[in-house]
Amino acid sequence: MNSCPPLSVRNLILGLLVLFACLYVWFSSVFLHLWTPQSQVVTYDATLRIDSFSEPRSVFHSNKKLETEIREMMRIHASMNNEMVLIEQTRRSLIRSRYELEAQVMRLRTDAAVAEQHLLRLQTTLASYQKAAAFLSVNSSNSYKLAPLSVVVSASPSTPSSGCDMSTCFNWTACPFHSLSHLRVCFHHESAISDSRWHRALLTSPHFSTSCKNACVRVIFAPENCTGISCLYIGTTKDTMSPYVMRASSTRGVVRPGYDFVLSPLVNSTSERPPMVVNRRARWLLGASLGTSGPADGKAAFLMALRADADAGNLVNVRLRNASDECLTSSEALFHGTWRPCHDSNMVLGNSTFCLLVDNLGTNPADNNSGELGEQLATCLSNGAVPVFASNGAESRLFPFWEVLEPQWRQAVIFIPRARLPHLVYFLKTVDENTRIEMQLQGQRIWRKYLNTAAAQLATLFLALSRRLGLPQPPAPVTKSVPAFRSGSFHPERFYKPRAQVLSQVDVDGLLGPLGPQWDSPPAVQSVFTHSSLADPFWRHPSTPFTTQPLPTEFQFIEGATSNFRPINHTWNTAGKEFAADLGGMFPYEQFTIVVLTYDRESVLTVILEGFMNLPYLHSVVVVWNNPQPPSSNLLWPELHVPIYVVRTNKNSLNNRFLPFDIIKTEALLMLDDDVTLRHDEIILAFRIWRENRDRIVGFPARGHFWSSASQSWYYNSAHACEYSMVLTGAAFIHRYYLHAYTTEMPTEIRQRVDEELNCEDVAMNFLVSHITRKPPIKVSKLTQTCLCIVPPTFS
Repeated sequence: MNSCPPLSVRNLILGLLVLFACLYVWFSSVFLHLWTPQSQVVTYDATLRIDSFSEPRSVFHSNKKLETEIREMMRIHASMNNEMVLIEQTRRSLIRSRYELEAQVMRLRTDAAVAEQHLLRLQTTLASYQKAAAFLSVNSSNSYKLAPLSVVVSASPSTPSSGCDMSTCFNWTACPFHSLSHLRVCFHHESAISDSRWHRALLTSPHFSTSCKNACVRVIFAPENCTGISCLYIGTTKDTMSPYVMRASSTRGVVRPGYDFVLSPLVNSTSERPPMVVNRRARWLLGASLGTSGPADGKAAFLMALRADADAGNLVNVRLRNASDECLTSSEALFHGTWRPCHDSNMVLGNSTFCLLVDNLGTNPADNNSGELGEQLATCLSNGAVPVFASNGAESRLFPFWEVLEPQWRQAVIFIPRARLPHLVYFLKTVDENTRIEMQLQGQRIWRKYLNTAAAQLATLFLALSRRLGLPQPPAPVTKSVPAFRSGSFHPERFYKPRAQVLSQVDVDGLLGPLGPQWDSPPAVQSVFTHSSLADPFWRHPSTPFTTQPLPTEFQFIEGATSNFRPINHTWNTAGKEFAADLGGMFPYEQFTIVVLTYDRESVLTVILEGFMNLPYLHSVVVVWNNPQPPSSNLLWPELHVPIYVVRTNKNSLNNRFLPFDIIKTEALLMLDDDVTLRHDEIILAFRIWRENRDRIVGFPARGHFWSSASQSWYYNSAHACEYSMVLTGAAFIHRYYLHAYTTEMPTEIRQRVDEELNCEDVAMNFLVSHITRKPPIKVSKLTQTCLCIVPPTFS
């Protein structure tokens, strides 16, 4: 019998799953077709709120009801879109506000930095004022009152037994130190005049006074009776002269050391003077051509000793003659019997490196008289040879103005003991090229500055007398400033505030130094000790770049010191700030003056003047108005923190840039063209460098010259290069003294050439400074230099 197989568990589970699926489908169908929840919509606020439910009803709606609900849903959708737009607008507004707030924060931070910079500048300026006030309070009591000289000298003193000197025969009461600013001399016009050249030089001398009441010494050119005032005789030696009269002569005579003066004879030379540096191949090493009519017992021994060197041979050409008719034509030589140059001296010395000076060949220095070397020296120096003198200790009796020119004479003349005369040629051969050129240069300086003309010798004579009397030289001449405005004022009347964009280009650093107070360089002092061989000795200068020597470092920190030092007091992590706040260095505190040369470019001028606003250490601005027409009355000038002086000149000349105007009160001068703009940090850097190199030109634009062997000519290079020859004065610092040197010391022919070419004044100034100092200019590296004009070609 067949039986049914039992159901497995697997099949049972599958059957149950099928049953449940069928029941789920049936239940879902019935529920969806018979029951639907209904809600009552009360309000809409961005979402659908269900407040109540209706009874179940059919899920099928009428078309009308469906359209209503669709419209409602679309309205809700539009409302939601509007809400989203408003939200996006709000978001963008918030972002914009955020950016504005961030920008405002940045502006506030910038304003805070600027305010901090201004505060730091004000603090530094206040400290500078306090230091200036403290310095003035300390030095205001250091004033000295000079009392009249109380020494009584008889009007007719007895003749001293040991000869006259300054202490026994000079009338000191006529030269009171408290009432004389410098030596003054007078001349009676009814007195005799032996040489008109000396008289003309006297009338143009700054020491000359028309009244003897205000004079210290009376100048005479012929023997006269001098009472009540000391007399200075200039002329040939007279034995009948009163012993109380000081004598200055170039002829042979007895010299009273410390009382009389030795002059150089005035030589009327028509030949062209040699250059400052003689570069030639000489035929002879040593030369001389001299003659005398007097006894010369030592001549043979002198020549024998001179030619004792076996190598002398053709190196020496020394001719000493006794017969006057061979080379002398002056009866004065026959009378005095001194050694004088022969007619062929110029030929011999023009072909010699060294020239021999011969005195009376005696062994006793007291036997030497004035005038024995005068003509020999003049001939030697005028031919560019180096003098050689076999000394016996009589230099002060033989060399002109030995008491004031001794250092210069020892640098220009070879002095050899007479006992070493046999070895003279050997000594001369050991003189190297540098030493020879330096001695030639020093000899030309002595000849041109002190001996060449009557005016030069008279100035040297008064210089020597002033130093004997302890009196300073006359103040250096200055150019009287003339206002350029029609109103007669130096200062502009219409101003405007400098533009911020201009200041932002030039004032880039936080602190470069204080802005005040206005501080003049020290004025000229009545001193006879502040002189230098490089400076013009005939004038008293407020200062020179050669006499100011740095003091020891510790002197800056001495309490109550009379020098206005501003040392940098380093502290931890603040050295940069203190370095910017004070000048430091080894020189006292000072400021500089900007000198701008302009013609009629008013718009360009005002642009660069704007850039000087808030420039530290600036004293004043001097605008040299080269235009014959005054500035426009409608011109607006930038209002700076320092005064602006506008001066008018007599003519349109580039030399006016270097006129020593009396309104310039500082030693440091920044010379600028009216189309050059420099940043403040560049100017201060150059100023600091100049302070440590006061005798040199320190500037920015450099030029060079080089020799082209291909074209056998010089080329002028205006491009940026590693080597340079000069620094243009269109943007350079120089010392105030060089304005005086350019205007009064430099030969007039050079300034005339500048006027003819309308150019090259900067070349002349560079040559002048290098000629005086033997030093090149200094070029300062710059970040930028803006020129508001078209740059010329590189080579010309």
